[in-house]
Amino acid sequence: MPNNKEFTAEYTLNKAFFAECYDQTSTPTEFPKSYYKAALFLLFGSVLVKFELLPNGYLGWFFIVLSFIEALSVYFKRGWWVWRQNIGSSAGSKVELTIGTKGVTYKSGKVNNTIAWGDIDQLQQSDLGVILHMGKQRQYVSKSCLSDEMLAFMVEQHAAAKTS
Repeated sequence: MPNNKEFTAEYTLNKAFFAECYDQTSTPTEFPKSYYKAALFLLFGSVLVKFELLPNGYLGWFFIVLSFIEALSVYFKRGWWVWRQNIGSSAGSKVELTIGTKGVTYKSGKVNNTIAWGDIDQLQQSDLGVILHMGKQRQYVSKSCLSDEMLAFMVEQHAAAKTS
């Protein structure tokens, strides 16, 4: 018999939260693999400039500059992502998190999102939070706003949804 427990927590979308969210959910960049596109742009641009395949070398130089921009975007990926979140319209707003028998609900300003327990493929606990995997999507919940009872309830509800 399912119980009708419901837990509520509140947190603020600030720089510290965004940094924690990125650190816990992002996949680490692998040195050679992450820079392949930049290397291909550099190679393509260099070939165009070196062998003068076009009447003017502007397109070749464009690809060479683009390769450096691509390399910088990989290198500064975390800072860029956190900065974009901080200038977004949701930055600084309060989020009301409700964990119940139906699923996890987020309410913040115009956003009202519910994730049913059956939609969650995996509930992964990290050092600082819980990552909810739904296909290729991931949703992060920080342990700073979760009590031990809420965390145990989440694990219990997810397990119950997977067995049914």
